[in-house]
Amino acid sequence: MIHLLDTNVVAELTTRPRPAPAVVAWALSVPSPSLQLSVITIAEIEAGIERMPASERRTAFGLALMNIRSQYRGRIASVGEREALAYLALHRKLKSAGTSIDPPDALIAATALANDWTLVSRNTKHLARSGARLLNPWDYRG
Repeated sequence: MIHLLDTNVVAELTTRPRPAPAVVAWALSVPSPSLQLSVITIAEIEAGIERMPASERRTAFGLALMNIRSQYRGRIASVGEREALAYLALHRKLKSAGTSIDPPDALIAATALANDWTLVSRNTKHLARSGARLLNPWDYRG
């Protein structure tokens, strides 16, 4: 099973001084090759860093992003035609239901849907409308 990590999971594992024990335990229970990121997650992290004022914290987050890119080399999913079509279908489905999901989250969910992956996020209530298979590692009980 492939797990697509949402940005909040990546941030928890890489930038928190004391990450949630359940999230760490879950991540350690899953073989690394089955953990994937989306290019959208990389973009969200990059955008967050760019919004920070110049500081030691910004430098530390920049280094964390470099490490993430290195650690997940070969496991960063792009948005190709299949993912774009899944995004369009998701957008139409949500629009007809009178609801929405912000575009970055919808693109990440569409990537999971297009590839039949499990989306790993803390925002399961928000993402449930996508129809993607979801897992909340903060609920992990090992």
